[in-house]
Amino acid sequence: MAGRYPSEWIDDVRDRSDIVSVISEYMTLTKKGSKYWGLCPFHGEKTPSFSVDSEKQMYYCFGCHVGGNVVTFLMNQEHMEFTEAIEHLAEKAHIPIPEKKGFSDESPKRDKDRLYAALTAAAKFYNKTLYTEEGAASLEYLHNRGIRDNVIRHFGLGSTAKGWTSLYDALTQEGFTKEELIDCNLVLERGGKLFDAFRDRVMFPIFDPRGRVIAFGGRVLGDGQPKYLNSSDTPVFNKRRNCYGLNFLKGGKREFIRLVEGYMDVVSLYQHGVDGCIATLGTALTNEQIRLMKRYAPQIIITYDGDGAGQRAIQRGLDLFEQENVPARVTVVPDKMDPDEYVRAKGGDALGELGSIDPTTYRLNVLADSHDLSKEEERSKYAIEAAQVLRRLDNPVEIQRFIKRLTLETGFDEETLNEQVGRHRAAPAKTEPQVDLRTYSGGTGTKPDDAYVKAQKELISMLASGIPVPKDILKEDDFADPHCKAMAQVLLSGGGLNGLQNLMDNTEDVELKNTISSVSMIDRQYDKDTQVKLMMDCITQLRIQRINQQINELTEEAKVSPNLDTLSSITRLTNQKNELMKKYH
Repeated sequence: MAGRYPSEWIDDVRDRSDIVSVISEYMTLTKKGSKYWGLCPFHGEKTPSFSVDSEKQMYYCFGCHVGGNVVTFLMNQEHMEFTEAIEHLAEKAHIPIPEKKGFSDESPKRDKDRLYAALTAAAKFYNKTLYTEEGAASLEYLHNRGIRDNVIRHFGLGSTAKGWTSLYDALTQEGFTKEELIDCNLVLERGGKLFDAFRDRVMFPIFDPRGRVIAFGGRVLGDGQPKYLNSSDTPVFNKRRNCYGLNFLKGGKREFIRLVEGYMDVVSLYQHGVDGCIATLGTALTNEQIRLMKRYAPQIIITYDGDGAGQRAIQRGLDLFEQENVPARVTVVPDKMDPDEYVRAKGGDALGELGSIDPTTYRLNVLADSHDLSKEEERSKYAIEAAQVLRRLDNPVEIQRFIKRLTLETGFDEETLNEQVGRHRAAPAKTEPQVDLRTYSGGTGTKPDDAYVKAQKELISMLASGIPVPKDILKEDDFADPHCKAMAQVLLSGGGLNGLQNLMDNTEDVELKNTISSVSMIDRQYDKDTQVKLMMDCITQLRIQRINQQINELTEEAKVSPNLDTLSSITRLTNQKNELMKKYH
């Protein structure tokens, strides 16, 4: 991720981008003590819990536990990729952007800027044409679909002009070359002849999350084919990795976003007060698009057309969302209508009132509709197919909820259905009770583990604050928590706060980013004696836990193959632990 640019350059951009100044462009910050505080932009709250540390150049919300640095903030707030965020900061700081490492086959940035400029000029041309005689048919189409002029302006809708080379002629007069217009798929060349890629169509500009025009979709006027034509992939556009409408989802994460099938659905729903809608770009839903959506909201509501094709697309979409571990629900549009038709007939509020259902309920509903449940044979088939659906679930409470539904629908008892699902388990045998080894080693449930992790984080916080740790008294292997271990590796090698910033930039582990921020921003206002005592207590806690783990391993070994050496080692380790416990308490 961060390796695409020289690390020294990234450090320079980050150092010259004051986090307080950048975040203040999005929210009001008030200084209290050594930190700045404000209402968190990533979740709703009335009391400020969002803290920014100007010295450490990090932020952390004590309400939703999200943290990071100036780059992370832009990525979360503007839904940018890392490279987009670092480039944006470099431009603001007037720092020249170097060529990316290992990407010699990519067009230079200045060439891409020309393509963006050409696409923007095309969007303006199409929008201007819409309100001329040549665009009258397109404007009539939009008005007949109920789209008002203010909404047309909001989405930048437009129209192609008459003729085969109208756009080409207009843009070459503005100074764009034939090669540039071909590269961004505005113009095609066949048999030595040039012509516009879009003709006789209503035009929908497609924007990237930063608001730059990157492609177009065109809806044919009349009965021509294809009904919708989309830009091919270009150096600035990949249809598998973009969605229509993302640029309008500003202001941090939403509770959910609504995924619809087409551009017109997004436009029409917006006009009827249904915000937060996006659509795919003339292709079936892709895993890449789902990963992109996840940056905008924790949950997606699929609202496809109510016809058979739309319902089949929902089934496939749910499978993909599960593959990507992104929660999704379904709003079923009745009477085989599409969302655009439904809101025009019923209003935007009516769509919200339809609510949404979870994937399992949706799949079972589809199955139930495909069988005549008044017939015994059909009920059996339905029960067998429904059991296959329930096998997707891991939560026993959820499984039982749906088993009860199937009991009512099919007449089969719960035990039979559980066996069909394959989830019916016998009660655990009582002859060989499970031994909690943490009890043997002096633990009490999860509390020792909690104390262990807390001790690790305390030590990491001290190291991040520059508090010296006696040489060789602490090692990377002392840290078992994976996040603490990653941070310890940086800090014990002398990386300091800058090293943690680099770690944050180079990981996609959101929990690691949050942990780095929360641990680094702990205030350390102890006197020296208290500091030393706290450090030694934490180190002792780590050693005790390490001995506990060794005792556990030896105990398991002794169960399988008891021998005197193993028992002797357990006794020796137990004595060591007891000595440490005396010091600890």
